[in-house]
Amino acid sequence: MTPPVSTASLRWRNQRRRDGGMVTLFTAFAALALLLMVGLVVDGGARMRAVGRADRIAGEAARAAVEAADTRGPTLTLNRPAAVAAAHSYLRAAGVHGAVAVTGPRTVHVTVTVPGTYLILGVVGASGYEVSGSAEASLSVGVETGETR
Repeated sequence: MTPPVSTASLRWRNQRRRDGGMVTLFTAFAALALLLMVGLVVDGGARMRAVGRADRIAGEAARAAVEAADTRGPTLTLNRPAAVAAAHSYLRAAGVHGAVAVTGPRTVHVTVTVPGTYLILGVVGASGYEVSGSAEASLSVGVETGETR
């Protein structure tokens, strides 16, 4: 003889059958959302560091370019071919591509492009990215102290 089954036990069995895997589906969506949030934080931080790197490289390439001064003339100006060559040499050493423009007799403008790849968002199909940075440097003569009287 089988023992009697309580109505609470029958209700629990029916509830379990009607569940149909909803907890599993919810967990899968929650895990995907968590992965995307972590990806935004990690890959967003990496992209911000790449922007900073691009700006630093552009600034240093511009600084290297203005060191190519032409001291043979009556005024101190840039030696244009030497300035462009110095900036391109710095960009090659840094491993990035960029454009160098001598915009005045003492001014150089450098724009660089730094590529990057997504670490976590690449798993869900995001491709790599490119960020750019730019800087301008001017050849100055003398010492500036910044003090005013």
